[in-house]
Amino acid sequence: MNDNSKTNGSAESKLGYKPDVRAVEDAKGEVNAISSNLLDWMGVKGTVTESGAAVGVCEAIDPDLTKYYTIHHPWSIYKLSKGTFETAIQNLRERLPKHGWDITKDGETKSQARNPEIVAVNRQTHHWVQIEWARERSGKLEELISVDVDSRCYLAPKGADL
Repeated sequence: MNDNSKTNGSAESKLGYKPDVRAVEDAKGEVNAISSNLLDWMGVKGTVTESGAAVGVCEAIDPDLTKYYTIHHPWSIYKLSKGTFETAIQNLRERLPKHGWDITKDGETKSQARNPEIVAVNRQTHHWVQIEWARERSGKLEELISVDVDSRCYLAPKGADL
């Protein structure tokens, strides 16, 4: 057994699955596509934050980001010009399950604001999303819907620079 297989076996036992070997750009593209779909499924138009998916740390097995990584894409929509925040959330409740997502939480955040929150996982791709309608925000901050799309841990191809 070479050193790499020992590491992979340990990773698999800690994570509960064998991390796929995936090129970073491919993994980012998949998460960006999920974000785009979520925005379409909301059925509203507004201002969307300008960020793309980025590499994150696979804390459970590689806190130094040497071989294993996750993809994380936080974004939000605000200043709606078409539709309402309520419509967007209701559309997601209806459309997520139609596209292979299991809603694991549909309730309120534990914060004082008790904002609506949806958490869902795609059992096929193993991505998950956390969506919050921040209708109650401190100060004079405007309401928005924040979205976090995350992947499971991947193993970078040999020679990849994370």
